Amino acid sequence: MLYTASFYAPGDWQGVRYRISRAHPRGKKTDWETLPWLYPSRPLLQERRSGGLDMDGLRQRYYDELEATLESVPEFRQWLNTLAAAGDFTLLCFERNAADCHRSCAAEWLQQQAPGLAPGRLR
Repeated sequence: MLYTASFYAPGDWQGVRYRISRAHPRGKKTDWETLPWLYPSRPLLQERRSGGLDMDGLRQRYYDELEATLESVPEFRQWLNTLAAAGDFTLLCFERNAADCHRSCAAEWLQQQAPGLAPGRLR
């Protein structure tokens, strides 16, 4: 089951935890695995932070990046093929509000790619 949460809300974490942000939060002990395939590019993040992209724009560009990575990184496809049977896992990043965050986009995209993947609480 797929969950999403902020680094700052460990009570929301379920199962295996994956960091999907480019950076590690300062002062936090590493208590997760990393998924660099799901990191948004720096230019995409910079454009979002500068106000050049709304969430719809971020979603479309991020999906494009994910599709390109899926085509170029065989390990990503292999990992994706195991998701439906992977058990509980949580995608983690910085934003406290999932509505403003790429992790909600990542969760949507993963559910499209792995139809058997059940959503848990997406925060």
